[in-house]
Amino acid sequence: MIFVSYSHADEKWRKRFEIIAKPLSRAEGMEFWSDRKLKAGTWKPQIERAMKAAVAAVFLVSDNFLASDFIMEEEVPFLLDAHRTRHLMIFWAYLEPCDIKRYPEIMKFQAMSGGKLEPMAKMNDWKWKTVMLKGCDMIDEFLKESESPVINPAIKGKPFPRISENLVLLAKPARRDVEVLVYAGNKWWRQSRIKVGATTTKIYLGNNETKKGTTFSVVAITSEEPLTLQTYSNLPNFRTKSEFTLIRG
Repeated sequence: MIFVSYSHADEKWRKRFEIIAKPLSRAEGMEFWSDRKLKAGTWKPQIERAMKAAVAAVFLVSDNFLASDFIMEEEVPFLLDAHRTRHLMIFWAYLEPCDIKRYPEIMKFQAMSGGKLEPMAKMNDWKWKTVMLKGCDMIDEFLKESESPVINPAIKGKPFPRISENLVLLAKPARRDVEVLVYAGNKWWRQSRIKVGATTTKIYLGNNETKKGTTFSVVAITSEEPLTLQTYSNLPNFRTKSEFTLIRG
């Protein structure tokens, strides 16, 4: 989840960002959450739950944003603390002229507009849309980094049988479905997919004739679409990739 912090006075900008970010949200299965998604009932706990669940946050900064007591006393401190304690990433868009220089803790993060800090309200449609698209690319690069499979170091150099059930392949739970492929017989053979939140897979290394000590190239990848074939002549397109070898015992 990406938490979007904005002032209700800037609703038009929230809508604009939501439209620009929709392809990214759809492609990555990543929800952009704002308080427009609040359900009937007490609203503050819902916002707190969303901030706790977020992996990143987007600040839509303006004079209205900085003037909001709730944003500056509740949301911003909570999210800045989450950055310090659990590496939540923060991105921000400079919407309207405002006294942002008084908030260096926000300015230390990269603005969507890049090096030159120019308010989007001053830009024509083509330019502010380009800036928001750049922001989406920044978010996507962060998501790629956070979803990249981290291989369990305990499996390196250790021999494995022909079939390993429930092999703990990842050092931390998958943030996105991970496809595992083993190279054998001039093909990439797809293994059991590691689902979001899991770390294990079922993996095959050769056959009954394979000699002990034989090494196999293995990759763990995330991709835009789930793989459907059992074998591939070339490595399928991927978003992120981790390469390693396994030894047949």
